[in-house]
Amino acid sequence: MAAELRVGILCEGLTFQRWQADCIRQVLAVPGVKLAGLVMDEGAPRSAHGLSTRLYRAYRHRWFKPAAMDTVDLSVELAQAPRIACTAPAQGSARVFSTTELQRIRELRPDVLLRFAFGIVRGEVLTLPTHGVWSYHHGDEQKFRGGPPGFWEIMKGDPVTGAILQRLTDKLDAGLVLRKGWFSTIDHSLEETVDTVLTHSAPWAADVCRALLSGDADAATGTASGSTAPVYKYPDNLTFLRFLRKQARNKVRFHRAQLKEHEEWNVGVLYQPIHHLLEERPSLNVQWLPAPAKSAFRADPFGYVGSDGQLNMLYERYDRATGKGDINRLRPKRDNVLKRSRAMLTLPSHLSYPYVVNTRDANGEQVTYVIPENAAGGGVDLYRVRADNEALEPVQRLLDVPLYDPTVFEHEGRWWMMGTLAPLTNVHLVIYHAPSLFGPWTPHARNPVKCDIRTARPAGTPFVHGGMLYRPSQDSSSTYGHRVVINRVEELTPERFREVALKTVGPLGGTSWNKGFHTVSAVGDLTLVDGKRYVHSPEQEARVRGAKLARLWNKRSRR
Repeated sequence: MAAELRVGILCEGLTFQRWQADCIRQVLAVPGVKLAGLVMDEGAPRSAHGLSTRLYRAYRHRWFKPAAMDTVDLSVELAQAPRIACTAPAQGSARVFSTTELQRIRELRPDVLLRFAFGIVRGEVLTLPTHGVWSYHHGDEQKFRGGPPGFWEIMKGDPVTGAILQRLTDKLDAGLVLRKGWFSTIDHSLEETVDTVLTHSAPWAADVCRALLSGDADAATGTASGSTAPVYKYPDNLTFLRFLRKQARNKVRFHRAQLKEHEEWNVGVLYQPIHHLLEERPSLNVQWLPAPAKSAFRADPFGYVGSDGQLNMLYERYDRATGKGDINRLRPKRDNVLKRSRAMLTLPSHLSYPYVVNTRDANGEQVTYVIPENAAGGGVDLYRVRADNEALEPVQRLLDVPLYDPTVFEHEGRWWMMGTLAPLTNVHLVIYHAPSLFGPWTPHARNPVKCDIRTARPAGTPFVHGGMLYRPSQDSSSTYGHRVVINRVEELTPERFREVALKTVGPLGGTSWNKGFHTVSAVGDLTLVDGKRYVHSPEQEARVRGAKLARLWNKRSRR
């Protein structure tokens, strides 16, 4: 375990963009990190952009204002840091430090250099620090090298925008990847897309520092990218005008959909074990329940077998007028007739995802526990099905963390809890572990263990098949709850987590609910699922209009 990690910063001055300042602050807050010094760029070349990109540059200068790019003065926090000024003369498109400059940097004894200046750097400086020069690239380097961030993703209709923290090599945006993540491309707002990616990738440098100091010698080794993707540049004037037209059309479509196209989820039964979803062409002949009432819908099914041997299905009943969910129960028959639906748990806060755990209590009796999502209530709570099967009764709070879709299971002698966190509830996967279901619960050493809108958020019950652990997750890259991804967990310990996306399932074509698929849960040899379609709900339209008017009024009031 390293006792100290000396971090230097390549910068233009003491003023940084907000996301850079957040990154620096989080790195310096890691116990054991010491600020080695500042390498100041005094030879930044003038921009060579010509008239062909004038419109985009004017837009960036006057109207493009992501909060993550606001300026932040760190002169107080960095006041005591040693400073050296370097020119790093240009050699072609890159900057190369002179022998004298390299010696001055070497005297700072940096273990890491964080690059927020000097543009493309090459040469000996890349190997001078023990763990190299770290740099962010905001874009998936396998698709979009160069820049600008978010622009080409929107222009080309890519539903996700990637980002990497890399250890630089002499190849542009194809270094050794230390951290990588994917976020939703908000196709009607370049500003919001860029703000999200910059803000939520900023902590990665601190994450790697923390791993190094904890004794993970491979944390700064990285994985070679080897990307051969095209290098993108600032758009010319005609391309930028096309972009503005496309973004405007996307915005109109987005606001219309909010008012006129509303999700309706329904639940159903797949009469086969959950592991059959691993087959190349699994049977997806779902027996759907009758369509829900227009004022509500059903989602997130989980089940258990009662003492009478009958299937009980718990689900979220979502009320469109209030925007609130409760946990209900129903007993579907094979003939698709709904039998005895009733409320099992209602709270002032929104409830969903009634995850079922069948285990034994302290007396060795078989008990059905339920862990609903109650992020609005501030934590994760454990309930049990009451003896008369008519309600859920509270047992204890498991975790004072507002997890979304908390998924709890036992594996290899330890209990695990997985879920996501706000504000990006589909992106950041976190893990907790405990010696028993009742805790105490300890956060994973690498939280968040994954940053990926395509595979982070849990989508039902993990299962073991053929000696391997599989984890269903949601892919919300194009729309919320679009499909399920089955991941094979390669490594799961309190210090490490690694999984591979094996296959996707859904949405289920040929059915009425064919626009989304985001829960698969096992009940013995049955699999419970849900599906989505779009309808128009007057109640939900009224609620959305009211929320929009309130935001507009608040915005005008602040002025």
